[in-house]
Amino acid sequence: MTNQAPKSPAYPLPDGRTISTAAHEALNAHFAAVTRLGRVMAVVTAAAVRDVLTDNDHEAGFDAAHAELVEAVDGSLHATGRYWTADGTETSFTEAIGEADAGMGVFGMNEWVPYLGYENSDVWKPLVTTLPDRDGQPAYRFDLAKAAALPLD
Repeated sequence: MTNQAPKSPAYPLPDGRTISTAAHEALNAHFAAVTRLGRVMAVVTAAAVRDVLTDNDHEAGFDAAHAELVEAVDGSLHATGRYWTADGTETSFTEAIGEADAGMGVFGMNEWVPYLGYENSDVWKPLVTTLPDRDGQPAYRFDLAKAAALPLD
């Protein structure tokens, strides 16, 4: 028995497309979804900072302009609770709202923030400035206003 090489990627499918065309369509859909996920999670991250600082009162003012995110070994980002006000003052959720609420706020944010990662870095990298590493992890200053202004589609 001889082993035969697999058919060419031009192998026709029952719907008239080739397997190559179907693969490219699937890859394009995947990359579009990853990009959209990055935009949505960047907006969610900005909204989460506001929610933590205002106890989910969307009418309340808040002073955060940037938030710190760190990059894990797997390439995903995580919130730390550190942030900067519009005048550049560095502070933290703990200082602003207390340790218990800050801890819960960061925990809640980190249900969503890790969806920002290496796969969609083309979305979030323009929203950050690089900071010195924090405990050996790459750290970033995430621009909340730019993130909140991203189109979702």
